Amino acid sequence: MKLSAMAVILMMSMSCAAARSAPAEPWRIEVTSSGGIAGRGAGTFAIGSDGQISVRSMMGKSCTFEATAEDMQRFRELLTNARTETWSESYVPKDSCCDRFEYEMTIDEAGKVTKVKWIDDPAPMPKDLEALTNAMVGPPPSLRVVYGGKC
Repeated sequence: MKLSAMAVILMMSMSCAAARSAPAEPWRIEVTSSGGIAGRGAGTFAIGSDGQISVRSMMGKSCTFEATAEDMQRFRELLTNARTETWSESYVPKDSCCDRFEYEMTIDEAGKVTKVKWIDDPAPMPKDLEALTNAMVGPPPSLRVVYGGKC
């Protein structure tokens, strides 16, 4: 009986240790891009824990927006689930060839900075990183599509 109680306590403590907490504040996620045929990239997109979204278009126009509650909840969850310590610094394949957009994401959580690079057709990335990159510059409802289209 004592052994099974100890096992339960041990399992509970392990599951609590594995659970991630909310991202440390202040936090900011920024994706910059470069390259492509014109060499200007696809723009720069950022969101921070203060609720500010900033966009710089590939033509250089800058705009700021207030994030919605849904945006903030989505990015908090993505950061909570991000296992940045398991990511590589680059997912650019050895043969990156031919006028592709290059991206660099910088995540700053209260001074702990993580940077990662990729291109349009990256090497396989972890699912948590892929989810975050899609939320920033992927298909709708990414910041690139929703707010880039308003800038």
